[in-house]
Amino acid sequence: MSSGPNTVPQSGPKVIFRGFREADKPRVKDLFWCGMTEHVPKLFKTLLFRRTTFSILMIIVFLSWWFYKSVIFTVCSCLVALLLLYIQSYGAKINYITCRLNTDLKNIKKTYMDERRNHFWVAEHNRTVIGTVCIREDEKDPTSAQLLTMSVDKGYRRLGIGNKLVDIVTDFAIQNNYSRVFLETREFMYSARLQIICAD
Repeated sequence: MSSGPNTVPQSGPKVIFRGFREADKPRVKDLFWCGMTEHVPKLFKTLLFRRTTFSILMIIVFLSWWFYKSVIFTVCSCLVALLLLYIQSYGAKINYITCRLNTDLKNIKKTYMDERRNHFWVAEHNRTVIGTVCIREDEKDPTSAQLLTMSVDKGYRRLGIGNKLVDIVTDFAIQNNYSRVFLETREFMYSARLQIICAD
């Protein structure tokens, strides 16, 4: 069963994959926070290169130069606009993190471990949680499930841990007759969408 503990043979550290325990909660929340805030620069870059954002910046440059004929004022206007965009990116992430911490991650046991078709796994090395992932039945479509809270500690990346967590989720989805597992993020999470087809 994919929900039970197992290990991944690899040349790196010995990692155990198992179901969530209540004692894991502080570390799980810490990993989630760190993993999500790492995406702020990517979100900022995505927002920056949107056609609308680029157009607004060009208008700011044009108007600043038109009214003040000052290179310094024009550059400062652009820098202020970029700073506001970065603050917006960070704020969007913080709002998402806060929402998750106050909803499903507030009571992981009740949301994931006590529900037959939901589950939460951790990857553990030397009794320290270094990775997380969970699956939850989609509210609108009971044949589909969401893959959420996928995170691996920076020091343990590129060791196949993330791939193993996805494999565990996929196995669980097949066992529970889900037709697909998907990762669907909100617009401020740069609209990423991944589908893992589990069955025909």
